[in-house]
Amino acid sequence: MSNPTGQTRSADPSRLVEDLYKAASDVPAEWAGMFRRVELGDGISIGCMHGRARSDWEMRAKSPPMFCMAVMLDGQLRTALDGGSTLDFRPGMVSLMSTGATASGWNRFTGHSGFKMVDIRLTPDALSRLTGHAVMPLHGRLLQDCSLPGLDTFMGCTPASTGLMRVASDVLACRLETGTARHLYMRAKALEALALVLEGLAPGNAARLLPIPADRQRLLQAKALLESSYGQDWTVQALSRAVGLNEKRLQSGFQALFGLPIHAQLTQIRMDTAADMLAKGASVTETAYAVGFSSLSHFSKVFRNAKGAAPKQWALGSHAA
Repeated sequence: MSNPTGQTRSADPSRLVEDLYKAASDVPAEWAGMFRRVELGDGISIGCMHGRARSDWEMRAKSPPMFCMAVMLDGQLRTALDGGSTLDFRPGMVSLMSTGATASGWNRFTGHSGFKMVDIRLTPDALSRLTGHAVMPLHGRLLQDCSLPGLDTFMGCTPASTGLMRVASDVLACRLETGTARHLYMRAKALEALALVLEGLAPGNAARLLPIPADRQRLLQAKALLESSYGQDWTVQALSRAVGLNEKRLQSGFQALFGLPIHAQLTQIRMDTAADMLAKGASVTETAYAVGFSSLSHFSKVFRNAKGAAPKQWALGSHAA
């Protein structure tokens, strides 16, 4: 879920988030400033969150009936429906939610790093006109499935296809200024995203994207090793031996399950840890060595590429919006 709440001012999901971001007094300014939503008419809208925050943000959420596709390009969000299990939403994943009734829950947005997410929403009428379904039956077709079928509420996430990641990047990079041109472009991207999601959910397609069940526990173990021992110089060969999975299955399964190659995942973990250390007062040298870098210049280059600011700037807080 990704709607701030406390009160519901509109039953139209194309306006709900924007209205509540403006109305809520407890939304941190650094988070509220990241959000933009474009209403495309006919019950379709696109929302973008793009920026950086120095602190986490947790809030309650409430959603009217709708279908939502959210693609995470950077950052982390944990969310859950009331009475459901927690969804861990990370880069390279698409989160899908389809509700036939009002649903409530909570979100926790992780700060200390960049955040880029594109969120496309359709009302039940819009979804029905385009697909024939007012509620999309997602249960059993997702990698992480947090659905509550008995409440006509489906939510979960699965690896985003290359095409879907491209669509999300295109939306964030759009520089069209003319109202009509921008509107047409965004509407086309929303429909393209819906087509790609439907193709990915088609019988047989979703199953082919995911690693076989027997490998998943070892892949989770591999990721846990990267998260707990990020200072170690992990190679695919070393990680393969540590979890007892051959290199080919480890690499392909890791990409499918977590949306990133092993080295990219390790770099992300290191940079997120480094950003947190610097924000808490650690020196650049101490931080670089702690996250596995022996060269300060290499660390600074990788950090700048990941966070958009040099380590010293990050420590001083000059990266903040």
